[in-house]
Amino acid sequence: MKILIRIPNWLGDAVMATYALEILFANFKDAHFYLVGSSASVALFTHYPNVSTFEDTSKKGRFRILNLYKLAKKIPPCTLGITLQNNFLSALFLFFNGAKLRVGFSTEMRSFLLHHHPKKPKQIHEAMRFALLITTAIKHCNQDSNLIEIPKKLYLKPPFAQISLPHTFANSKIAGINAGAAFGAAKRWEEAYFAKCIEYLIAQNYKILLFGVESENPINATILELLPQELQHSQSIINLSGKTDIPNLIAYFSKLNFLLTNDSGPMHIATALKIPTLALFGPTNAQETAPFCSSNAHIISLETLGKKLPCMPCMQRTCPFPQNSKDYHKCMHDLTPNLVISEIQSLIS
Repeated sequence: MKILIRIPNWLGDAVMATYALEILFANFKDAHFYLVGSSASVALFTHYPNVSTFEDTSKKGRFRILNLYKLAKKIPPCTLGITLQNNFLSALFLFFNGAKLRVGFSTEMRSFLLHHHPKKPKQIHEAMRFALLITTAIKHCNQDSNLIEIPKKLYLKPPFAQISLPHTFANSKIAGINAGAAFGAAKRWEEAYFAKCIEYLIAQNYKILLFGVESENPINATILELLPQELQHSQSIINLSGKTDIPNLIAYFSKLNFLLTNDSGPMHIATALKIPTLALFGPTNAQETAPFCSSNAHIISLETLGKKLPCMPCMQRTCPFPQNSKDYHKCMHDLTPNLVISEIQSLIS
């Protein structure tokens, strides 16, 4: 049996989809799976057994639909096709492949391309939303079989990646700092605030790893510049921004004793790896994207502190208030380092 899944492009969404994918793997143990997504999302699964991954680069060309058609035809016609994306083109992709049974949520007027198209549920965690769609597909495909259930959590099979840390990091507690967020600036805590937390963690004898993709190099450079002079070139800090692919990122994360992060893809990777994590939330909906079913991961926001603003969560990439307004990015600005350091103290003590 061949199963085609159009997985999400965002790294965090792809990690949140792992619970649903594991349900699929458990119920079709003899199937071969074709996973299609962005370079970052498919990189999570390239080493999985019975899985072939394909990067969707169709929008980089002039004729996107033609490119999508060609990609779909590279994959054998599948028995089951599922799109975890909500856009029209992802359903068209399943149609181009010729998948016999096509399943996806009824969004963007694409239901005519799908055989089963349940209404997208609201106000539930994204991981559960994916799982509900997958179980719908399984029930329609395996009508005479009982659904195999698995524990609710995020699942990642860490790939093998060769990494090394300086000998000064040996036998030391290591804290990761992830100050970026691919979705947009609204999710990002201030660089000066991260610098204050790094000062505190180093005072607690932690070594520091700074993470980020290449486009986030300026963020980490600013954080380093805001540290006291004696820490700016400290051997206790390694800046890895722009220096890790997905396998290496997971390998470095496996060394962490603690992670401080914005709401982001790396936050969900840490959740899957059961790393003690403190996630900073502001404009996003914690009900839908908080760390999923993890006792090791915690969020902190003005809402968790009983100081929720009327505009939260706005779900915008950038703060909708004018930059010269007193309300500009207030959801993150008023989440001060002292509040976060107090929470860090309780988590690492």
